[in-house]
Amino acid sequence: MILVKDEIFLLDPANGGSSMRLPAYTAILALFLVVASAGRARASEYPGWGDTGWVYESKRDCCSDAIAIASQYSEQACATSGGKPSPFVGGGQRGSCSAQWTQDGYGNMLYRCYGEASVWCD
Repeated sequence: MILVKDEIFLLDPANGGSSMRLPAYTAILALFLVVASAGRARASEYPGWGDTGWVYESKRDCCSDAIAIASQYSEQACATSGGKPSPFVGGGQRGSCSAQWTQDGYGNMLYRCYGEASVWCD
């Protein structure tokens, strides 16, 4: 918080140079509001969740798919709200993943992955 003690004096030439008082804090507040509203952006995140089910693929691919599914749901939620989804910086996927694994009767690995991702919405 900025506390201002002094006042700004303006000269009014129409009144022969008499001074009009304008509190300095009012001028600073007005300037702050103009600057703050100019750079204001309404962005938000919409979380999405994805479940791959049991798949025959590597844990890495399973998690990648789960995060991709979560990203799609997040983008859909953004679009439904009237926003525009923003792509991830660098074109990569961002999110978290947890995985479960099991083996089939032949010893082949199966993974089930749960992903979470949030896409920025403008």
